[in-house]
Amino acid sequence: MANVLAVAWGVKEMVEPSQADAVREYIKSMEGSKVQLDTGETATLLKGDVKEKNDKATLIYRYQLM
Repeated sequence: MANVLAVAWGVKEMVEPSQADAVREYIKSMEGSKVQLDTGETATLLKGDVKEKNDKATLIYRYQLM
């Protein structure tokens, strides 16, 4: 199997504005963590944050599959 550079992926998910601070705290605490998926792949959480605008909150995070 060839050794290739793993691509980083970005995800956006809507969250309840009332939960934005708790979600932000959690995702920040998970940065750098590795998660073993059911497929056998490992996902590394690169970074994440919650952006708030116009009474809406969006979780944005980047991960890399290995």
